Amino acid sequence: MTTPNPSTPEFVDGYKNGFHEGVEQARKEFQKKPDEAKKEPGKEPKKDEPEAKPARQGFAALIRNRTFQIIAGIVVLSLAAYFIYNATIHESTDDAYTQGHVHNIASRVTGTVIQVNVDDNQRVKQGDPLVVLDPTDFETQVAQAQANYAKAVADDERAKKLQGGGAISQQDYDQFNSALQVAAAQLKEAQDQLAYTVIRAPADGRIAHKSVESGERITAGSALMAVVEDVWVVANYKETQLAKMRVGQSATITIDAIPGKTFRGYVDSWSPGSGSVFALLPPDNATGNFTKIVQRIPVKIRFDPESIQGYEQRIVPGLSCEPEVLLRGGEANRSSPANPQLESIPVQDAQ
Repeated sequence: MTTPNPSTPEFVDGYKNGFHEGVEQARKEFQKKPDEAKKEPGKEPKKDEPEAKPARQGFAALIRNRTFQIIAGIVVLSLAAYFIYNATIHESTDDAYTQGHVHNIASRVTGTVIQVNVDDNQRVKQGDPLVVLDPTDFETQVAQAQANYAKAVADDERAKKLQGGGAISQQDYDQFNSALQVAAAQLKEAQDQLAYTVIRAPADGRIAHKSVESGERITAGSALMAVVEDVWVVANYKETQLAKMRVGQSATITIDAIPGKTFRGYVDSWSPGSGSVFALLPPDNATGNFTKIVQRIPVKIRFDPESIQGYEQRIVPGLSCEPEVLLRGGEANRSSPANPQLESIPVQDAQ
């Protein structure tokens, strides 16, 4: 076999032609591979890909649109201005809770309970009998006091006649008259003790913390129950929030226990001192290093009676709430109720 000579023209031309044919064949095979991959089963293109591309393009075009940019900027600035303005004319706090008049009911005499007329959470009216004690011993004392009083009256009348006739001196008559007054006082005390055997409600409200039952022997001063008369809101605002707050300004109140409901109210008054002043151990800023701390002032907010209709049973003392006061109107330079006797402000003045 004859070995080809690489230097001959025939070998060089054959090498070039073979190289070009290999390159052309490789290029054709590379172009076929993407088309074959698309036709393979299980690798079909997703139908939403052609639709997603125009949607993205449309959104991008909307973002680049000059008119859309101007409108969006106006909307954002308007919302920011609204929230800033709303924050300047309202003051709110979450350091607030409901409070009320709680009348602790106690017996004024010692006795045995024979009747309890109320139960926990029951609504009562002023003067309703709550608890009745056994009156037997007190009725005996009243009868004895009445007998002593009758005797003292008779003795006084006889002494008056004798003193007028000169049979007894003025000093003796004064003794009989003093005995009459003592007997009258003892009769009054016995009658009062008998009346105390019926314990009555001191005000309209609801019964709470009842701890007495029939048959118990109670002593004078024993706590029996409580009557919750009224409910309002105590909001502990920062001292920096009171600059524009006035008595009579309207307020909205949300209570955690009653979600989705907003109640109306008005500023009634605020405390004559910060909370730290009435603390058990008030701070002494004249000693040690001083650090300025923003104080909180208790503000009393009354409910609008029409606003809480239907919710009287659910609004009780001790509930967490969030009041928001509208800093408009009200009475300037006043921190106490407009009517101290009633401790209330007409609702129409706050609206």
